Amino acid sequence: MSRNQRLKEWANENKTLLCFIVASLCLFVSIVALASNQWSAYITDKITNVSEINDVKVEELNYRLPRSVVPQNYDLTLIPDMENKTFNGSLLITIRSVKIEVNVKQEKNHISLHSNFLNIADIKVFKDASEVVVSKYLEVKQLEQLFIYFETALSSGNYNIHIDYTGDLTRNIVGFYASRLFDGRTMVASKFQPTYARQAYPCFDEPDFKATYDIKLWKPPSYIALSNMNEIDRSRDDESNMDIVTFATSVPMSTYLACFVICDFDSKAIEIDSGNYGPKFTLRSFAQRHELHKIDFAQDIGKRATEFYIKYYEVPFPLPKLDMIAIPDYVSGATEHWGLITYRETSFLIDDEHSSAANKISVANTIAHELAHMWFGNLVTMKWWDEVWLNEGFASYMQVKALDNIEPSWKMLDHFLVKTLHPVLVSDAKLSSHPIVQNVATPDQITAIFDSISYNKGASILRMLEGFTGAENFRRGVSDYLKKYEYGNTVTQDLLSCLEPYFKADYPDLNISHIMDTWTRQMGYPVLTVKPGDEPNSYFVLQSRFLYDSDAVYANDSKYNYRWFVPITYKTASGPHERLLWLSDTDENIKIKLKNGENWLKINNNQVGYYRVNYTLPMWQTIIEQLKSKSSQLTPADRSQLLDDIFALAEARLVPYSLALSLTSYLLVENDLIPWETAASIYSKLRVNLLNSLAYDNLQKYFQRLIRPIYVKQNWEAQNLPIMESLLRTKILGFAVQCQLPDAEEKVKNLFLNWLKKKDTSEEVKIDQDLRDIVYFHGMQSGTLSDWDRLFQIYLKEDDVQEKLKLRKALAAPRDTTILRKYLLLAWDETNIRSQDYLNVLMQISFNPSGTALIWDDVRARWPQLVDKFTLNSRYLGNMIPSITSTFNSDLKYKEMEAFFAQYPDAGAGESARQRALENVRNNIRWNTYNLPGVSSWLQANHRA
Repeated sequence: MSRNQRLKEWANENKTLLCFIVASLCLFVSIVALASNQWSAYITDKITNVSEINDVKVEELNYRLPRSVVPQNYDLTLIPDMENKTFNGSLLITIRSVKIEVNVKQEKNHISLHSNFLNIADIKVFKDASEVVVSKYLEVKQLEQLFIYFETALSSGNYNIHIDYTGDLTRNIVGFYASRLFDGRTMVASKFQPTYARQAYPCFDEPDFKATYDIKLWKPPSYIALSNMNEIDRSRDDESNMDIVTFATSVPMSTYLACFVICDFDSKAIEIDSGNYGPKFTLRSFAQRHELHKIDFAQDIGKRATEFYIKYYEVPFPLPKLDMIAIPDYVSGATEHWGLITYRETSFLIDDEHSSAANKISVANTIAHELAHMWFGNLVTMKWWDEVWLNEGFASYMQVKALDNIEPSWKMLDHFLVKTLHPVLVSDAKLSSHPIVQNVATPDQITAIFDSISYNKGASILRMLEGFTGAENFRRGVSDYLKKYEYGNTVTQDLLSCLEPYFKADYPDLNISHIMDTWTRQMGYPVLTVKPGDEPNSYFVLQSRFLYDSDAVYANDSKYNYRWFVPITYKTASGPHERLLWLSDTDENIKIKLKNGENWLKINNNQVGYYRVNYTLPMWQTIIEQLKSKSSQLTPADRSQLLDDIFALAEARLVPYSLALSLTSYLLVENDLIPWETAASIYSKLRVNLLNSLAYDNLQKYFQRLIRPIYVKQNWEAQNLPIMESLLRTKILGFAVQCQLPDAEEKVKNLFLNWLKKKDTSEEVKIDQDLRDIVYFHGMQSGTLSDWDRLFQIYLKEDDVQEKLKLRKALAAPRDTTILRKYLLLAWDETNIRSQDYLNVLMQISFNPSGTALIWDDVRARWPQLVDKFTLNSRYLGNMIPSITSTFNSDLKYKEMEAFFAQYPDAGAGESARQRALENVRNNIRWNTYNLPGVSSWLQANHRA
């Protein structure tokens, strides 16, 4: 009798026992399923009647993919359905496929890769021409991964994975998505950085899994298809009446750099001259047809910046073409997809009739930033997102160097202080900061690290590194780095190793890696304290960690003990001293000996160093006298630094606030933009802190007196000013209106009402584009509901994106909360405000003192809807919280925030933003306790001086 026959007989004779065993087994499985609910809730099985998950081992449940399977090539076909109505929830990507060639390095019984929000229809795996049997595949949703299991373990070698799938184009504006055109029709585009490629196609979605791409896009005949590479073939599918566009095989690149766009835009082309470093190639810029005249500025900046980078890096652009395109719906400012850079329209389009000097500077910065990535980030890419500063910090600094080279009159290195350095010095002086290099694992942690530390601090540290290495040495080291690691992935040490030979030539006894580790691997920065030395005309310089909360208690969790290896530059009455000094992280101090006649000392020339400086009271008094006498040795950057430093020191209670306020008196003789930018930031902070106090009027009167001498030099009627003159005029006139200088207030009110009344008539009043921000916003502050309704209708009819941006800000300006509530309700409708702009609208209303409580209440009440609309993975949603709570300064508001966070504990990418928000409010409360009385007294005594 066979074994099978014996088993059947036994089963017939023991039916009761067998039923009991089966029932017990079912109970056991139920208990196990309940116990493992955390994971089973996230796992979807694509095989009928298979429910077990025990094949997914605990060690496999990791956000990082194993390195035992490596992609070589993606053969990807995408077929979007452009026929269905936009945003109706049924606009689905039709069946498409991806074929991934992979190399399996060791024996494996499964392969894991990324997939998110995709409907997997079928998976087949081949080795050569033979199919490998797939036993099942599972999606682990929390990990955003797809596990493919095999009946027989795979041996090492090359395999092809074929996956058919569908996806939704209307989920969000990341991944592969639909965008609404000006005329209501639909286009599709992609946005993959950092972890959204997996929403467009199954892939190994990590930066060091570089592979080549063969891409085919299906499109309607009247549309164009764009991707990273050049088009090499086009055919027609008669059954669907669709064109099939085939692109050349790409160079090896990370998944987040792939890009697909299908639209009916028009373009302009210009030739890029690579000089001696490579062949000429074409730069094309694309926009909606009615906006084609607005791409000339971007095209010009793009050409000159690209040619600068080729010469600076001494590395040719590695692709045969380079495209830039403005997308109507775009979640961020721009993304550096290789060979096809995608932009938000406000980051790309410039119309001389509507765009201000500030708009042009902003667009130029964005374009130069993304083009810098073509080499630093795309050609050479960080190994993992914890080193994202190598991409973003470098591009943030190189954009400034590029623009300073091609437009030297713009003085971009001075702008760097107020736009990049000063803001990050604020956030990095709090316990809620983090090191430049920090561990990240989950998609939420990855997207959250795209913050001011990675961008602004990264750029500031690179500027300091260049400062002590030397500009040419820095350039040569960067060039060596790009040549050595092209098409590869790196860590910070790889960059430093390429810079080290040039650094050693000047500093043979110093270690560049140790110096930079003190800045990149611990958060924060030092304040240098300067004290008289032990002999005449000498000074000691000491360091300590700078925190706005000088009483803060924190764990010494840094191997460097929160001390830094500090490069020190300084100047005196005789000018900048050439010799650079080093205060190491282990030295107590260093000594500076001045020459006879050098009766004052100022440290950190042009604020190239990433630190603050404090002096003794007599030294500060001497510096103030130098400022008042307009010393030629103190550059605009130096003056801006002194303003920024002393108010930060006052807030930290390291100097009296009266001393900081006394320094502002020199502004009566200040005529440069950058110090006035800093002064305006200081004023804005004081204005918020004093808004509901008796000192507010005195603050207004004091700053009215300071600004009047430079205000009277400005001309409201002047047009077509050079960019720097225009920026200075705009800053001064806006500042004057903010501090309620009567003449400025009256001018703005009359301009606005006349413009609003005569808009779209034969008597229409033309307001210079550089002044529209000021006139619209401040004119609308005291506007009526009918004025607002009129402005809202103008907004809805306006088609220029830069003008719409100005109008949106103005719509949030009224002091009447009834009007603001109406704006809030209308903004939720995407026919009024695109979703990409909605969070900005909330923040703009919250910055209005009349709208702060309104937005705070609304956000708390509608948090689930906001999460549903933007997802917890959105860093923009997370960063909204510290913005809308930035003015809170009471225990009551602090407790409301704690209660809100407790009610919704899952913060996603906004976790660190919540910590920043709470720390901001604690600092505001402390400011009221320690600084409000002294500031009020000083203003009372000096506002009429």
